[in-house]
Amino acid sequence: MKKFKLAISLLLILFVTSSCVETIIGASLGATYLSSREKNVKNTAIDVKISSQIAANFIVNGLKNPGNSVDVTVSEGRVLLTGIVRSTKKARLAIDIAWKAKDVKEVIDEIQISRDPKIRFNDVTSSFIDYSLTAKVEAKLLLTKDVLYRNYKITTIDKTIYLLGIAKNQQEIQKVLQSISMVMGVERVVNHVILKDDPRRRG
Repeated sequence: MKKFKLAISLLLILFVTSSCVETIIGASLGATYLSSREKNVKNTAIDVKISSQIAANFIVNGLKNPGNSVDVTVSEGRVLLTGIVRSTKKARLAIDIAWKAKDVKEVIDEIQISRDPKIRFNDVTSSFIDYSLTAKVEAKLLLTKDVLYRNYKITTIDKTIYLLGIAKNQQEIQKVLQSISMVMGVERVVNHVILKDDPRRRG
């Protein structure tokens, strides 16, 4: 029982802090770092604002707890929703909230629906496994030649890697996908990366 309570407590900390990660990183970035990204300072600030607004509304509407947890990832107004909820109603609510945020251009729905209303210990432990996989993938991309890994945002749900971001060209995307496939524990990769000359970036 103590082990379960500890896991729940740590998981809640992750839920609260995960949406703040980009805000913290964004505040510490220097001009040199930003110049290496496909995104500019203005777009980064807008993405942080979008993410914070959606995450706050998720908390208010019961979408950031162990039973219904939806994560938000944003890249130039493109919002990726991942996570697990207990009903289609909750999934629909998450999508509606995301679309209502200012400056949102696209909402990508990758929310999974679990019909089991109970919170099981496996749900908690799998979240820590996913968190670890995200860190491993980020480290792998950091060491991959000719890949600007900061242009990519990685989210992991049930050992599936979700990619969002901007690539220089198709060759870079293929290199990223190949690198991720080499990370032990990754079972599937869902790619939502667009090229730097994609028309959606001008939308």
